[in-house]
Amino acid sequence: MAPRPRPFDIVHVSSAHPWTDNRVHLRAAGSAATAGYRTALIAVAAAGDAPDPDWDSPDPDTGVYVRRIPARRRSRRVLVSSVQAVCAALSSRAPIVHLHDPELLWAVPVLRCLHRTVVYDAHEDLPDQVRGKEYLGPVARRASTMAAHAALAVARGSSTVIAATPTIARRFPADRTVLVRNVPQLRAADTEAHAVTDRDRVVVYIGSMSRDRGIDVLAGVASSPALPDGWRMLTAGPIDGAVDRRAFDELVRTGRIDHRGVVRPRAARDLLVTARIGLLPLFPTPAYAASIPTKLFEYLAAGLAVVATDVPLWRELLAGTDCATWVPPGDPEAIVAAIRRYDDDPELLRNHAEAGRALVLERFRWDREEQVLLDLYRSLSGAAPVPEAVAR
Repeated sequence: MAPRPRPFDIVHVSSAHPWTDNRVHLRAAGSAATAGYRTALIAVAAAGDAPDPDWDSPDPDTGVYVRRIPARRRSRRVLVSSVQAVCAALSSRAPIVHLHDPELLWAVPVLRCLHRTVVYDAHEDLPDQVRGKEYLGPVARRASTMAAHAALAVARGSSTVIAATPTIARRFPADRTVLVRNVPQLRAADTEAHAVTDRDRVVVYIGSMSRDRGIDVLAGVASSPALPDGWRMLTAGPIDGAVDRRAFDELVRTGRIDHRGVVRPRAARDLLVTARIGLLPLFPTPAYAASIPTKLFEYLAAGLAVVATDVPLWRELLAGTDCATWVPPGDPEAIVAAIRRYDDDPELLRNHAEAGRALVLERFRWDREEQVLLDLYRSLSGAAPVPEAVAR
């Protein structure tokens, strides 16, 4: 058993995200460990994983010491998991505590009083999330909006806030906020993949599925009689328990949709390089309309053409590069028409795929964002990391 290197330099904490999460583990914590910081992670056990009573050895791929806490339903997660995660963070003795969930914000003043440097990673715009919840009545919406703004006020008490988008960054003090976008890590497997026109005729969607994320749109595409012969749909990711998924499940049963369930992030990226077209059918809710969708850039990095909901911010992100087909929200037949166009014009498919990959290589790659994160850690710790401290 490897020695437990307490105190750690940095501990990443999440009571909501699985320990395999792209941004939390593979990017943020993994980058810190690779740079030489003794890095711990507290996050949720994935399906089939046993919780860890302590940090025993580093992850062989990232060098991060991972402590997995049990997955719980939301109410118990907020009341039990958040306390468990914060107590574990204190036991790590790390001077820098990097929080990744709004439900952990109650701990900011506690950690500051205990002389910890607190970094809050704002992945989502909380008020915009509330505005996008159509099922909330007037009273519940007003209460939720007040709670979201109260959470932001507490978050502003952090030593530093990391914002995933410029929109989120504007909600926090400019002198204590840095922008670290959630863009892909480049992989050799992406650049070595077959040319897009040599792959199977597959359209792919990777990620969580819900009404707002377009599960009904995906079902409409897969069931359309206008879908060109030989094309099939591949999906992977969890499905929101609140949605009516009967139509989707029937398409899975009949083979119109090949649903792989919940897969690890690296396995999801491996699926992308087998497809030709990536689908982004999210509805333009206030939260999504102001977001930078990670899957958009993962599709482009994997050499896919993209069919996406026409959202002004997303158009702006890709401005000057012709690599996507934009469709109205909630319109499966428009997506099918885009697929037919790519099927009829392989040169267009190839040009969009190559242009998208070139854009990611030039502007949307994690190694550029990583440097901002590492500069922040260096300024907070007052010293550069010691590379020899990394356990492999």
